[in-house]
This record gives sequence, C-alpha cells and structure tokens, in this order.
Amino acid sequence: MGTVEPSRCAEGSAQTLTSAVRVVPDVSGIDKTFDYVVPERFGDVAVGSIVRVELNGRRVDAWVLEHVDAEANGYDLKAVIDLLSAGPAPEVVGLAQWCSRRFAGPLRAVLSIASPPKRVKSLRPTPSAVRASARGTLANVDELVERGGGVVVWPAGRAVRPVLESALVRGRTLVVCPGIAQARTIAGALRREGLSVALMPDDWQRAAEGVDVVVGARSAVWAPCPGVAAIVVLDEHDERLQDERSPTWHARDVAIERARLGGIPCLVVSPVPTIAAIHWAGESRVVVPEPAAGDWPRIVVADPFTSLGASDDDAPRRGLVTSELVAHLRDTSKVVACVLNVKGRARLVACKSCREIARCEKCEAAMHLGDMLDCPSCGHSRPVVCARCGAGAMSIIRRGVSRAREELEAAAGRSVTEVTAETTGVGNTASAVYVGTEALLHRLDSADVVAFLDFDNEVFAPTYRAGEHAWTLLVLASRLLRGSRQPEIILQVNDATDPIVSRFASPNPTAVVEAEMGTRRALGLPPFVSFARVDGDESTRAVFDAAPLGIDVAAVGQGRWLVRGADPSLFADFCAELRRVQARVYVDPHRY
Repeated sequence: MGTVEPSRCAEGSAQTLTSAVRVVPDVSGIDKTFDYVVPERFGDVAVGSIVRVELNGRRVDAWVLEHVDAEANGYDLKAVIDLLSAGPAPEVVGLAQWCSRRFAGPLRAVLSIASPPKRVKSLRPTPSAVRASARGTLANVDELVERGGGVVVWPAGRAVRPVLESALVRGRTLVVCPGIAQARTIAGALRREGLSVALMPDDWQRAAEGVDVVVGARSAVWAPCPGVAAIVVLDEHDERLQDERSPTWHARDVAIERARLGGIPCLVVSPVPTIAAIHWAGESRVVVPEPAAGDWPRIVVADPFTSLGASDDDAPRRGLVTSELVAHLRDTSKVVACVLNVKGRARLVACKSCREIARCEKCEAAMHLGDMLDCPSCGHSRPVVCARCGAGAMSIIRRGVSRAREELEAAAGRSVTEVTAETTGVGNTASAVYVGTEALLHRLDSADVVAFLDFDNEVFAPTYRAGEHAWTLLVLASRLLRGSRQPEIILQVNDATDPIVSRFASPNPTAVVEAEMGTRRALGLPPFVSFARVDGDESTRAVFDAAPLGIDVAAVGQGRWLVRGADPSLFADFCAELRRVQARVYVDPHRY
C-alpha cells in the first residue's frame, strides 16, 4: 500500500521529494487514508487537489486531505504520480470530514460530490465586491441575517426574491434548492439583473474562480464559493434535500455547519419548516410574515363516506371519488390533477363499522393487518379490535392508480391521463384530467384543482416524518395552482372530523410545528435524539451486544436494526464502530 512499498522515485530517479500528503483514494470499499510524497515539480499541492497515486498495484485517483511530515512514520513512501485537477476547497474538505462522521458514511462519497465534473488544471480568482441593493430588503430578515441567520417561514404563494436580497447585499451568496429546475429559474432571473451566477454543477470552475451567486440543487451545498458571505437554503422541508444513499447527509445540516465554520449567516426558508430546522434556530430566530390573501389556495377536506352515503359492510373500499371532486371533473374548462400515492406506502386498515383508521397508540402510525394489528414503525402489536368502537371487523383499503383512472373516467365523462415516475412526455392541455403518484406534481406546468384521492396514506404513513411529507405535497400542489383564477386543493380522507387532518384545512405553520415538536420530544425522536437504520450481518450483531449505555437498539427485520442515542458524540462513535464491521448505516432515514 501507499505507506509500505519503497518509492520508485526515491530508488531510481533524480527527482527531488520535498513534501508529503495524506490522501483518500477514489476506490469503492476503501475508506482509509494513505501517505505519499510529492515530487518538487508539482510545487505546493493544495488540500483538496485531485492526484493520481499507485495503490496496491493500481493507479487510482485520490483527494489530498492534509500535508504531513514525510519522515514522521519512518516508512519509505511512494510518490504521487500526477496532479490531475483542482478539487474541493480546504474548508469544504474539512466539512466533508465532519459530514462523514455526522452521517456515518464514506468520506470518498462526499468528496466525489464536491469535486468538479471535469478536470480543472488552473483557476483565475476574481475579487469579490459588495454591491448596493438593487431592490428593497425585508427589515425582519435583515435583522435575522445580522444575528447569524435562522428560519424564515415564507408562504408558498409568495415570490422568494425579497428574502434572497437580504443575503445578496452582504456579498457572495450560496443558494441551495431542492431541484435543478428551480435553480435554473433563479439563476436566469439573477443573471437578467446583471449578477454573475454559477449554476452547479456545470459551472464548477466559474464558482471556484468567484461569482456573485452560486446556485444549484442539493449538491450545490458543497460548491466552491471563495469569500462566501451568506448561505440560503430554499424549501428546506423538501425531502430531495437529503441524500438517501450512505452517507444520508441533508443539505440543510451541511449548510448550517458550513456557515458556522465560516462565521457567516445561514437562512433556512420554507412555507412549513421542519422540526429539525426550528430546533436548530430556536424560537427567537424564526421570522413569520403577516398572513396575506393568496398565501395558500382554498383547501377542502372531503369525506367520501358522508359525501356518497356509503353504508354497506365494506364501506372503506368505496368512495374513491367524492361529490366535491365530481363537480370539478365534469367542468371541462378546468385542469384537474388527482394524486394517489401507492408505491412504498402502507396499506391502511379501517374499521368496517365506524371507518376509523387503525393507528398505533404509541406512535400514531398506520397499522398493518395480519393475525394482529402490527405497527411497522415501532413494532407494537394489538388484537384486531377497533380502538374507537370496539368492533372486530377490519378492512384493508386497497387502491391503485390504474383503478383510480377507470373510476375518474366514469365520473368525469372524459379521458384521464395516467402519470407515474416512469411516465415520459407529459404535457399540459387546455383542459384535461390527470391521475398519478406525486410525480404528477413535478410533471405538470399548471392546474386549476389538485385532489389527493387518499390523503390518509400520507398523513398516517408508518414514519415519523409522515406529517412533514404531507405538508410537502400541499406546498407542491399550491405552487402548481399558481395562475388559476379559483385554485383549490381537495383532501379526500376517511374521517373529515379527525383533528390531525383538520390541521391541513387552515395551514398555520407555527401551530403545526408546536404540535409536532411536542410529539417528537415525548417519543424520543429526531432532532431530540440521534437515529439511524443499520443493515448488517452476524458481525454487526456482535457490536450491538457490546453497545454502551445510552445506545438503544431494536431489531426491525432480518439483518436490520434501528439505533437511537441521546448523546450525538457517543452515537457517532458507535456508528463508526458499526462501519468497521462493514455495516451500512443510514442516519435519519426517510422511511422511519
């Protein structure tokens, strides 16, 4: 390996060796560092540079992590073969090392995201300049920026440009969005105002040389931005800001840490911010603007049972289309988007007598029906008895997009287009009806009505993030309705009187956060504890048997465990021990 075999340059070349570096190779499955000497012809190799080295008989790429003493370990080191490209800035390398520990994943995976998509041999730095504000800023957001940043609860119906201005006037700004389409829109608007903009990842070199604004999707949080003065994370509630692969880093957390290390403000912006964001900011650093007309479209909660008068013994299987929705379906002047999520979602169980959804009394997740009612979230089980009326007859609610399309066509009297994640070539028409998974909310350009055919599947999904995901869908729906004269969202549920569902009828972000935060704290869920899913084998089980006090472990399947700990440092150490036995660790995963 790099620190064992004699250097070829030292043996048979007159090349002078003046320094040494520690690198991490770009090889899957190897999460170790190695030391190499740097030939004088390469000069002073910067931390983050991408080099070529020989590792166990192979020539591989590697990132420079730090400079080391060539003689400190007593080994005759191999030499760096070539200097390939500029790479992540030194501060980004340090951030990547923090991320690797915080989210228990390979450092190589993070550095590859932070690296340029093409080789960059040299950079020509551009000096930064603070510009005068071209438009008015918001006084309360300006104050928040001066205090080091925080959370801005910005309604989905308002343009976010005024919030950005409070950051832009400070100097170079890094803007992170959930999707690349949104990033392109922001980049185009800022360029028309005369600002220099780097759109990541294509403009990596421009960003490294210096521009007014660096903007991009999730991975832009790792972008080079010399002299960055502020960081803004837009739509922080959106799940796309988290990487589902290991390490499962979240752009919000990385942005907050990057701002802390750099001593600059970080603004987290969202119509309905997550509990993690509010917990980080604290109540004193949350800005909520005064409500205004148009912040949210009209939201109607529809109960298909009372709407259609279902009364037979299998009522939970009926009522896919409510009377409220039928009226819109038959109006040929409207574009109606119907959302029905089935992939990866729990099958809801309802009482045949009172139509109450069977939920876990411990964590409130929807339960599955087997010999017992089982909670897939916390593992709790109870007899097949309705908690509301005591009846023992339950029914599994089975619905799918294809069946929904048939029923919608019958109700609308016109054709219905089916859209899922695999569908290509979707386009809007003057008047049409669409049905599909939540991919529909990303594929259409606009709509007049958005109907969630089975909103219970979102609200009561077996995951502690179910509520946040449901609010994300409402935000997407409200933005899809922009431009409509009479925008409306219909939430079809099994029981319109359920207090949990009623929160969605009149959006109040502050009330939503307060209620959810109390539940998370009482149940010991993130962000109040550290939480991870672990996939492993018998060697992993041996590590669990020796788990220290303060680490809770629960088996949730064959070769799968959930780990929880109140002490972040102890939790990170334990996850590092799990990774040493080749276990895969997913910190704060989406589906738990």
